[in-house]
Amino acid sequence: MQIFNQEVAAATGRNLVPPGPRVPATDAIVEAEALRAAAYQAVEHVPSLTKLTAIQHWQQATIDDDVHVLVVDRPGWISANAASLQVMLEPAFRRIGEQNEELIKSISSDVTARFSGAQVGAVLAFLATKVLGQFEPYAARAAGGTAKPRLMLVAPNIMTIREELKLDPNDFRFWVALHELTHVAQFAQAPWLADHILDTATEFLLLNLLPDTAGKLSREEKSHRAKDLESQLTGVMSLLEGHANVIMDAVDRNMVPSVNVIRKRFDERSEKHSWFGQLVRKLIGLDAKAKQYKQGQAFVSTVVEQIGIEAFNTVWAQPENLPTKHELTNAEAWIARVVGQTAR
Repeated sequence: MQIFNQEVAAATGRNLVPPGPRVPATDAIVEAEALRAAAYQAVEHVPSLTKLTAIQHWQQATIDDDVHVLVVDRPGWISANAASLQVMLEPAFRRIGEQNEELIKSISSDVTARFSGAQVGAVLAFLATKVLGQFEPYAARAAGGTAKPRLMLVAPNIMTIREELKLDPNDFRFWVALHELTHVAQFAQAPWLADHILDTATEFLLLNLLPDTAGKLSREEKSHRAKDLESQLTGVMSLLEGHANVIMDAVDRNMVPSVNVIRKRFDERSEKHSWFGQLVRKLIGLDAKAKQYKQGQAFVSTVVEQIGIEAFNTVWAQPENLPTKHELTNAEAWIARVVGQTAR
């Protein structure tokens, strides 16, 4: 099913995105190899930092069994995400087609799909300059079920920020890789998580795209349910990012000597954007998401401080253990509901 023209989206994004820092080919190769080395080095520390049982077997020699580690440029990231976005949207649009065939015909017409593809490409071009790394659990579905989950490290963005903030190259590579590998660990520990996110997003899209007359819910009930689903999606993404931030900041100085400098300069940078960047971030909700992710980090930090990392890890056992929107700002409520412990 053609939801948007994937080729147009990828081509538009590649045409619009700045190429990144210009470096000699040999330097680019060295950077790519250094990022891969950082990822494989981080592999040996994620199990001890997270205490997640599903990844205790991780070693440099075994990580390739669980995830495909890729170093990509900005156009490569755009192409990969154009394919993945189609996969994530397809379940919702397939169900819409079952209930409203005419709506799907209008959405998937060649003219509409090309226009939608251009819009998707423009957004991906903007995001491609911001993303340092990304774990992509839907890569196998995008490849027809034949591929492993994919971890992408976006070399030009890592180089740009590192040079801008005058950070130690090896420390920063390791720090970024540790964050992204924590995402791999989360989905390994919670094999239900990818489907849970996709199912929640699918229902949210259905409620927002189908006419008010469709389905059994009233307009008011649909609005209430949509807000609830949006809160669920926000909550789980805040948890994932917050947990990864806590883990990347928990490294010993023997591992990352400049970790405090990295975090300080990185946070200061995130608060400064050009007027155009501020406008685009507001339009696509990045500022709101950043605030929510900070709430997620505060939630994880509080829980781990009060009951320990092993007890916190019960969050990955089942969907019901995920924090609600209210619990993200009230860690004690989550502890009481899920773990049943008082602060230690």
